[in-house]
Amino acid sequence: MAFSQVQCLDDSHVNWRSSESKPEFFYSEEQRLALEALTSRGPDAFYEVLKKENIRDFLSELELKKILDTLETYDPGSEYIPRHGSSAGESEGDHNSQGDEQDMAPSLEYWPQRSDRSIPQLDLGWPETVAYRGVTRATVYMQPPIEGQAHIKEVVRKMICQAQKVIAVVMDMFTDVDIFKDLLDAGFKRKVGVYIILDETNVKHFLQMCERAQMHNLRVRSTGGTEFFTRSATKFKGALAQKFMFVDGDRAMCGSYSFTWSAARTDRNVITVLSGQVVEAFDKQFQELYLMSKGVSLKSISMGEEPEPEPVTLPSVVPVTPANAVVKKLINPKYALVKAKSLRGCSTSDARPCHPTGCMTTGCTPASPLLELGVHSSIPTAGGRGVYTPASQLLELVSIPTMAGTSPHPLRGITRSILYLHPSA
Repeated sequence: MAFSQVQCLDDSHVNWRSSESKPEFFYSEEQRLALEALTSRGPDAFYEVLKKENIRDFLSELELKKILDTLETYDPGSEYIPRHGSSAGESEGDHNSQGDEQDMAPSLEYWPQRSDRSIPQLDLGWPETVAYRGVTRATVYMQPPIEGQAHIKEVVRKMICQAQKVIAVVMDMFTDVDIFKDLLDAGFKRKVGVYIILDETNVKHFLQMCERAQMHNLRVRSTGGTEFFTRSATKFKGALAQKFMFVDGDRAMCGSYSFTWSAARTDRNVITVLSGQVVEAFDKQFQELYLMSKGVSLKSISMGEEPEPEPVTLPSVVPVTPANAVVKKLINPKYALVKAKSLRGCSTSDARPCHPTGCMTTGCTPASPLLELGVHSSIPTAGGRGVYTPASQLLELVSIPTMAGTSPHPLRGITRSILYLHPSA
């Protein structure tokens, strides 16, 4: 029911009329009477009502012919009766994704054992709903391209190749083999969930492309526009004119571009690539269309070999090379006092290190091939001799006793330029 019809039920809108000159105009009782005459008695009765009600002809010849061609008898529950001998293009349930069970007649029990219609599930995964998707951004692309922009088809194919989670396509006409191959690669090589919803009147053209491409199992469904019911138990349905692609929950593409060769080469089209919070509308719209759509049977399509998934490559471990500044620190004697560590300690508690040219203390241990960086004090101590301090003991050194007393700084009185390689015990 139209919103204007719902408003008529409100007391505040009694005897309220909206003429054709107002933007709110949508529903017209005179137009409804003319459509009733068209569906029940034909075009001549339609024009008689137009003349009688003194309204303008609101249907073009193309629209009038389409209504008469799509007119069918309204029989509630007939869609649940199995139809034998139907073609592959008819919508009888998604046999590839939801099983091979036929839709049976709805239960007439007060408490039915099952629902009148099963709810299709997005079994390939769907992005989680987030409260805020980011700042809205939009980029417009034309066909033919202007101002050095990329081609429309290139933009669409790059979006498909960059998808990581899910790709949801709503299209009136889909016959472009290149884009279809990209969707197959995304679904089978990169394990991206791919959903496709097509206009039910153009499903046969999509299936013909699938036969040429030897397609593989995808979640393909079809639906149409809204339905118009008449008092004479007839109805007609509109077309699915929406064209958009929803990717990974944060990007969307919409516009006049259909996935066909002509739309990418000879037709003039425009698309808008959106990101951010605005794509939430596409998220909700696709889920609603998916619930209302019917599965497309693909049993008669000859399947080729399934593409091999892309091998998972683990990141290689690259050896860490120290920077030049770190290398300089490692070889600088100033930093060697702190960085160097003792490889071996003295064998006895009273053992003292020795000078490489000769013994300077008593009880010197014999030389060893293991060497250690150390520092030698050039200031004689109370014993009359300098003190050699290994690097392993510099961190524990608090002060060095000298003839003048205790040095206030642990490294005062030490000649920094004199370093010895001392053999440890």
